Amino acid sequence: MAPKTGILTLFCPPENEGTKVGKQKAMGWERAGFSYLCSMIRLASLFLLFQLYIVQAHGQAAVNPFDLIHRLPKQALTGSDAAQTESAVNPFNVVAHRTPGASQILAENKTEAFRPFSILPRGGGLSNGLLFGLLVLMFAILTLSVATNRSAVGKAWRGFLNDNALTQAQREATGLVGSTPYYLLYLNFLLNMGLFIFLVTRFFTQDKFNNTPFLLICIVGGAAMFLSKHVILAIVRYLFQVETEVTRYNFLVIIFNCVLGLFLVPFNFMIALGAEKFYQGLLVFWVLGLVSIFYIYRSLRALNIGSKFLVGDQFHFLLYLCTVEAAPVLLLTKLAMMQS
Repeated sequence: MAPKTGILTLFCPPENEGTKVGKQKAMGWERAGFSYLCSMIRLASLFLLFQLYIVQAHGQAAVNPFDLIHRLPKQALTGSDAAQTESAVNPFNVVAHRTPGASQILAENKTEAFRPFSILPRGGGLSNGLLFGLLVLMFAILTLSVATNRSAVGKAWRGFLNDNALTQAQREATGLVGSTPYYLLYLNFLLNMGLFIFLVTRFFTQDKFNNTPFLLICIVGGAAMFLSKHVILAIVRYLFQVETEVTRYNFLVIIFNCVLGLFLVPFNFMIALGAEKFYQGLLVFWVLGLVSIFYIYRSLRALNIGSKFLVGDQFHFLLYLCTVEAAPVLLLTKLAMMQS
């Protein structure tokens, strides 16, 4: 047993006091190094978080490179610069939420309402003497048109009432001699209709457009509007194979306008020279109702002419009614509503 004990003692010497002290010192140094490493990791983490916060704040305050700055209003640019300056002083300042300058300015609707009559000359100045002289001149034109061919007035009236008389009047109104009386009566209608438009506008706007330039605008504009219809009919007659029907309808329009011009002459005198507003208003509404009856009756007569197109060409017939007959009336009504 002794030799065995000697061998174990040789390979596993017993620990003495010096070896124990060395191990304790080594463990102490390891603990101190580990504590130092943990403290350095904490400091590095705090420093990294602080850097991330600064970078994020700087990115929010920086200008977006995709902003179209040259298209923004000057007020928006000024407001954004002021906000950036304020945030740059102290990034921890609590600033109340404000709508961005560009969005606020673009959201504001500063568009003024469109007034069709705003471009027309305003003000008074048209004397009753000048208006009376114009009425006398129009009456002289009517007298000249009747004296040229007295039978033309009777033929126009009979054509207004009957289709057979209309056909006969159209057959006789050929050439310069036969058509001149109707053209003169049509000129009387254009002048009196322009004057009637002026008187109605003056009545409803309380003399805001009672001046000579506006009177000329009404006469010229009304004449252009009525004559443009004959131009459209000529284009339709040229494009489509409906020469007979379009020619008859064109003459029907001329006859009805000639008769309406005869009715407008006395009413224009009474409306222009009437002293009481009540009687002027009564006459205005009376004539407006009369004109409406005229055009409703003419539409029924025109429907008789174009009835054969309702079966095969319904689309083109309705297209003509919408563009030529209904569109001008609706346009004028819309402009009057926008003005009011």
